[in-house]
Amino acid sequence: MEVYDALGRARGRGQRAVLVTVLDVSGNAPSHPGAKLVVGEVGVLAGTLGCSEFDTAGAEVAREALAQGGPIRRRLQFPTRDEERAVELFAEVHEPEPAVLVLGSTPVGRAVAEIARLTDRRVTLVAPGGAVPAAQGVEVKADDPARYLLAAPPGPSDSVLISDHDASWVGEVLRVALASEAPFVGMLGSRRHAPEAVRHLRDSSVPEAHIARLRAPVGLDIGSRNPGEIAVSVVAEIIATERGRDGGPMTVDWSAIT
Repeated sequence: MEVYDALGRARGRGQRAVLVTVLDVSGNAPSHPGAKLVVGEVGVLAGTLGCSEFDTAGAEVAREALAQGGPIRRRLQFPTRDEERAVELFAEVHEPEPAVLVLGSTPVGRAVAEIARLTDRRVTLVAPGGAVPAAQGVEVKADDPARYLLAAPPGPSDSVLISDHDASWVGEVLRVALASEAPFVGMLGSRRHAPEAVRHLRDSSVPEAHIARLRAPVGLDIGSRNPGEIAVSVVAEIIATERGRDGGPMTVDWSAIT
C-alpha cells in the first residue's frame, strides 16, 4: 500500500504524480508484472520496478507523461552481454485533488472552508492579519491574498472564492485569479456589489474574456440567509461547475407520470 499512500499524499498536497506499472517482463529481468513506482514532479516518491536501472527508466517515462498530460505505454529494452531484457511500462498521470482557495476570513468564508473540506477537497483559507479559527483539515495562511496568489497561482483543478468584497486587495486578487487557470472564481456579495467590482476591472483594462469568468453574486439560488446556508449554496455551485452541471433540482414531476 506504500505506493498508493504516496500517490494519495502527493495529490492531497496539490501535486501531480505518475503511477508507473510493469505490464510485462521478458528475459532475465529483475522485475515482475504489477511492480509499481510513484513519481512526482520532484522525483521518485515510492515503490520500485525491481532495480535502479528500471527505476531510472520508469522515472523518465513518468516525466514524459507529466509533460504531455496523459498516459504512456512503452516497451523498453536493456541489452546485456548474454541476452536482451525488456520491460513494458504503463505510466498514468494522477492530477491533484480538487482544491478550494478561500480569500478572506469572514464568517461565510470560514463556513465555506469547513463545508468544502467535508467534500474531501483541499482547502486553504488565506487570512490577512493573523491566525483565525478554522475547521480541522483546513490550511490557514496568514498572508496578503494578492501576494499569496502571485506566489502560488491557482491551477486547473482549483476553485477561488473571495469572501470579503470590501477588502482593499479585492481588485488585485480578481485580476490575478481571473487570469489564472482556475475554472471557478467567485466573489461573495449582493447584486449591488458585483457591478462595482466589474466596473473597477474594466477601468483597470482587464480583458472582457476574463471578466466573463467572474461568478458574482456567487452561490446557487436556494434562499440562503445565514453563513452556513450561504456556504452550502457556494460549495454546491463549485461542485456543479466541476462536474459540468447546471445545479438544478433532480426531482421528477411524478404528477405527469402514470
